[in-house]
Amino acid sequence: MVSVRLVYGTKIKSVQILGDFFLHPEETLPKIERALVGTSPRAKREEISGKIARVLAMNNAELIGVTPDAIADTIMMAVKK
Repeated sequence: MVSVRLVYGTKIKSVQILGDFFLHPEETLPKIERALVGTSPRAKREEISGKIARVLAMNNAELIGVTPDAIADTIMMAVKK
């Protein structure tokens, strides 16, 4: 399970990713959140998940219990509400 808290206008101003998952190393989470700042809230799934995947790769990090696509889907659903 994953959830997000977003502040956005024409761009994402801040994002907090929360949920029942593991990330190793844990210090990668703020890097992922910062990488998403400035993204259009109407961005396609591939753009959002691609940014997440790049941060994971650059930090040799691993998500357990959630995927970049699932986080992207959650962001997209939050924007639609």
